[in-house]
Amino acid sequence: MRIALVDVNLLLIDSLKQLLLQNPEFDHINTFVTGKDFLKALAEKCPDVAVVNSSIADEEGRDMLERCKTALPDGLKVIVLFDEADVHAVKSTIKRGAQGVLSGNTLFEEFSECILAVAAGKQFIGAALKDMLIKSVFAGEQLAFHLSPRENEVLQRVCGGHTIKEIAYDLKLSVHTVQYYHRSVMDKMKVKRTTDLIVYAIQHKLFIPELQNSNR
Repeated sequence: MRIALVDVNLLLIDSLKQLLLQNPEFDHINTFVTGKDFLKALAEKCPDVAVVNSSIADEEGRDMLERCKTALPDGLKVIVLFDEADVHAVKSTIKRGAQGVLSGNTLFEEFSECILAVAAGKQFIGAALKDMLIKSVFAGEQLAFHLSPRENEVLQRVCGGHTIKEIAYDLKLSVHTVQYYHRSVMDKMKVKRTTDLIVYAIQHKLFIPELQNSNR
């Protein structure tokens, strides 16, 4: 089985590679630290399964899953590994074509199980993420506005009138990463424009202008 591991953490993917190679079923494993390098490699040799960290989307954009499907619609199976997951992100990732989703806190045993299941054509949701999705059903719409700490930081600064470049500088992130969080927040709130995002955030008390002004 040919596997690709895509993660900015080189130490992590190298460790996973060594552990996977102990199983004779995983005989060919390539590692990539950028989504760009991975997508280029697809044209030359397609893996059976790709394990992609969700943070790669910060670099390559949220269409990475679609690009994988377009390149090899019938061959490549994709597992997305979440360091920081929320209900909306997990659901969106599944809808966009991921065959497997796992929490970054998963055990290696579950990680291997997920790869084998996905390679066999099955869908796999890690236990931690499955519990989170089940809880969201009972919580109803209350989780619709759940934002990660980074998303909330970006939201507050966008609503406060800061540009993407200014936010990237303040948070010591790349412009692409801030754009990713900005789009993610807009998707969660189902708005298309930044002005609508600001109005929506104020209406739902996710941003309070008076509080923002008092902190200056």
